[in-house]
Amino acid sequence: MALPDRFRTATFEEYEAGTSSQAEALRAAREFVRACRQSPSWTEHLKQLLGRTETSRPNGLYLVGPAGTGKTHLLAAVYNALTPAVSCAFLHSSTLFRQTVPPTAFAHRLADEHAVCCLDEVEIDDPANEMRLVQVLQTLAERGVPLLATSNVTPEQYLSRQFSETRFERFLHREFRADYRIVFVEGPDYRRTQEVEQSGHGWIGPSDQTQRALRRAYEEATGASRWWSFSDLRRATTEIAHPTLIDDLTTLDRLFVADISIANTDDALRLLRVIDALYLNPDAPALHFTAERPPDAWFDPDAHAGVAQAVAEKFGRTVSRLHALCDIRPVESVEPSVSNIPPETDG
Repeated sequence: MALPDRFRTATFEEYEAGTSSQAEALRAAREFVRACRQSPSWTEHLKQLLGRTETSRPNGLYLVGPAGTGKTHLLAAVYNALTPAVSCAFLHSSTLFRQTVPPTAFAHRLADEHAVCCLDEVEIDDPANEMRLVQVLQTLAERGVPLLATSNVTPEQYLSRQFSETRFERFLHREFRADYRIVFVEGPDYRRTQEVEQSGHGWIGPSDQTQRALRRAYEEATGASRWWSFSDLRRATTEIAHPTLIDDLTTLDRLFVADISIANTDDALRLLRVIDALYLNPDAPALHFTAERPPDAWFDPDAHAGVAQAVAEKFGRTVSRLHALCDIRPVESVEPSVSNIPPETDG
């Protein structure tokens, strides 16, 4: 439940608010920190222990918006501003969904150990996970633990709303709106508009041309490298436990993946987990890949509905992160060799 290394030094001062909504999100995050720093009186503390808290501390802040607008940076800045004076938990929603204990028990354990919870990237592609999420949020609210969450979707877009008009009606329209301040964070994807250090490359175009570029980069590369087809990568995600797979990949200097093509939600989710892990891991290898189509077209939300559309919306974050990892260009616009990969030298 620790902060990912990529965001270990995140601060409010580093956050560049380029839109009015980003400026509002920054103000809301700072206010959240100020409110969480207020120490409750002994009577409020007693009420909290008895489950009757009416503390003035915030129940929650929900930052929602497209990928690349700095929501996770603000979440990490809150964590860094509060820690260690205020004990904070920082977790990705997938950590919550992978728990084997009941959601309420998990939430009680969080509340026993932490005064604030930071929940990153609330992902909505499974009604069962929505039920787990709601139970955790309700339990944290009952325990008086403020929660700051980020997501690409509003509560009204949760899948359960597509299947039932009443399933979470009270929670979404009464409790959630009453207990959580919802702030929209809009703006361009900074990973595409700002200068970022990209260690990898992506070649887009016909397979014969892109594979020639990828093969040359592979032959010129120094250090530990691995060549995989996309089928190899997909098979590895099936046969190897995710933590073990990522530990294995971090022993490499460069990973070459040929002919990425997303055929279904399973392909999308498997690639999503790998790319997100590489993005967050400071020891990740440089990624080099080929594909016939650009990443934005791999799993377009406009071409899907229901669960597939929810996965495609989530996949948009992965595409954004892929642009942070790789310089992605059509094959005809790329030089024959990879200039920043030094050729092997004698000795």
